[in-house]
Amino acid sequence: MIISKLREYGLRVFLNKLINKIKRDSGYIAWRFHDVEKYQSPTDDELLQIENEMRAAGLVLEDYEPSKKSFEDYKKQAWFPDDYHGGKHGKVWDEKVLEHWLASELLGLMEYASEDIYVDVAAGGSPWVKALRDRKGIQAYAIDLGIKKDYENLDYYREEDATASSFSDASVRGASLQCAFEMFVKGHDAGLIKEIKRILKPGGKVVILPLYMHTHYCAYSTSEYFGKGYPDQGAKEYVRLDCNGIPSSRKYIVEKLQERVLDIIENEGMQYRLLRLNNKNELGRNIYCHFILEITR
Repeated sequence: MIISKLREYGLRVFLNKLINKIKRDSGYIAWRFHDVEKYQSPTDDELLQIENEMRAAGLVLEDYEPSKKSFEDYKKQAWFPDDYHGGKHGKVWDEKVLEHWLASELLGLMEYASEDIYVDVAAGGSPWVKALRDRKGIQAYAIDLGIKKDYENLDYYREEDATASSFSDASVRGASLQCAFEMFVKGHDAGLIKEIKRILKPGGKVVILPLYMHTHYCAYSTSEYFGKGYPDQGAKEYVRLDCNGIPSSRKYIVEKLQERVLDIIENEGMQYRLLRLNNKNELGRNIYCHFILEITR
């Protein structure tokens, strides 16, 4: 187990993860942050409040109700290994598989021609792109600030900044971000929108899911980053203690979503759709994807 994790992460990342695990397991982190507010996701009532605020601001929020049977059929195709994100019996398995399936459905990914380029943005160590190439022949790429050791020898897993990528102008048909857009700190959320405009072909599309919203402008940082100035100015900072490696995970309010994202999409001459996943409770255990943003050039 230790050898495989060393190969997967490399020595420096492995040691950081090990040290943080020891701190968590020993109770040190819980003691250190005992008086710091912990992040809580919006309740169902609060999500309804956010929906009403969106509509009151003049935003169109479309109901989206994908087929439960189609998702069950997709899961049977075993696109992901049994240990992915804690495994099939873990808390987030259904959610993580669902995110990739929804992105694929909204992009029409399985109908891409051989010359069409798909990009998994901030993909980390996801096996998704390799599976798309191996099983469907899709010209797929994964980009992130860091690539796991398992994929370093694959030239289609690229270590690069998604706000200044190596893709040529108007070369990409589609891209998606699964649980990633909220991690683009400082002004990089707006920077990504501008880069999307540059690399997308006319008619190309990007899917962002979940689009994280809250009743107030906030972010959480994991313990090693808390208090070090990563969240946006004016955003309330919470701590999250059950994981590590996250400088800041942003949660928009309607005003900030418009200012930082939607207005920029329109200023760049692109269009967007805001979707509400209407049947999430039917699609699996612990599904938390609620809002989805689709951007089209």
